[in-house]
Amino acid sequence: MASIFLTGATGYVGGQVLHELVRSHPDYTIAALIRDGDVAKRIAEAFPKVRAVVGDLDNAELIEEEASKASVVLRKYPANLATWTGTDSFWVQISGASALAAGELASPSFKPGSSSSQVYDDVDDMAAIRSLVRAHPSRVVDNYVLDVAGQKASIKTALVLPPIIYGAGEGPGNKRSFQIPVLCKVALERGKAVKVGEGLSRWGNVHVGDLGRLVAALAEAGAQGKQDEALWGENGIYLTGVGEVTWEAIAQKIADKAHAKGLIAAAEVEQLDKPESDAVLPAADVLFGSNARSKARRGVELLGWTPAEEDLDAEIPRALAEEVERRGNQRQKPATVTNVEGFRAPTKPLLDNYPAIHRHYR
Repeated sequence: MASIFLTGATGYVGGQVLHELVRSHPDYTIAALIRDGDVAKRIAEAFPKVRAVVGDLDNAELIEEEASKASVVLRKYPANLATWTGTDSFWVQISGASALAAGELASPSFKPGSSSSQVYDDVDDMAAIRSLVRAHPSRVVDNYVLDVAGQKASIKTALVLPPIIYGAGEGPGNKRSFQIPVLCKVALERGKAVKVGEGLSRWGNVHVGDLGRLVAALAEAGAQGKQDEALWGENGIYLTGVGEVTWEAIAQKIADKAHAKGLIAAAEVEQLDKPESDAVLPAADVLFGSNARSKARRGVELLGWTPAEEDLDAEIPRALAEEVERRGNQRQKPATVTNVEGFRAPTKPLLDNYPAIHRHYR
C-alpha cells in the first residue's frame, strides 16, 4: 500500500493536494505534518483516514523519521534529507515560478514591469532551466532538490514550479491564493487598480485544482514505483502555467470588474514605481514585476495531466467579492509588506531569501 508524507497540509496548495489525494486515492496511507494540535484535530475531522503528525518545519529529526516511513514525500520546504536512506523513495517539492525570473531579478539593468521574450519549455528547455537555477544560489530550495537528485540515486525527485495560482482551495486550512487577492485588496483600498512599472511583464497562471491534480499525479507515479528518468531527477522539473497574461492586463480586469460593481469610481490603473511599489505590494519586483513565462508540457505528455478548471478571467470577480466580504468582517489597514495577511517581509536581502517568499505566499 502506498504511503504518503505531506507537509503544508493546512496551506493553500498543500491543502489542495491533500484534498485531491484523499479524493482520488482513498487507499493511500497519508501522514500530514501539522504545527498545531488543535489544527490537527480539525484535519482528523475533515480527513479521518489522514494521520496528523504534530510538529513544525524546524523539527528535522521528526521530518526525516516520517520521510523514512513513506514511499512518497510531498513537501513545500526542504529538510535535511542526508540521512534519508529509503530505497526508491520519491520526493516531490513544490517551489515557485519566480525561479524563471532569477536571471532578470539579479541583473543590475532589471526594470520591474518590463517585458521579456524568454519563454521556458519544460520539455525542450530542461537543460536551460537547470542552468538557470544553478546560476543562482539564491534559489536555495531548487538547488537543494537538484543536489539530492544528483547525489542520492535512491531518491527520485520532482520539482514543481507553479506560477500565479488562483481559485478557491478545497483544503482544510487556507483557501486563498496570494497575488490576485492582494491586487484586489489594494485596488479597493486605493480606489484604483495598480501595476508595477509599465505592467508589461508576464506570468503564467494555473487554477489550484489543476495544480493539485498534477502533484497528485506525480505522487501516484511514485506510489506505483515508476522509475522513468524523464519523470524524475534532473529531468523532473515541472512548469504548470496554463494561461499567460501581463500584469497590466490583470490590473485592468480588476479595475473594470470593480468599477462595474460600483466598488471604485473609475476603471483606472495606477502605475507604481520604486519606492512606492515596494511600500504598497509585498515583494513587488518578484511577484508583480518580473517575467515567469513558460510552456507546461512535461506533465501533460508524461503524466496525462489535463487542466480543466475555469480560466483566470473567472477568478477576478470571485476574488473581488471575497475581498469585499473580508473588508466587511474586519477593519482593514493599508496594504504594505508588513501587514498583508500570510506574508512576513524578508529580514534578509530579497534575492537571498526566496524560500521565505515561497513559504508565505503559497
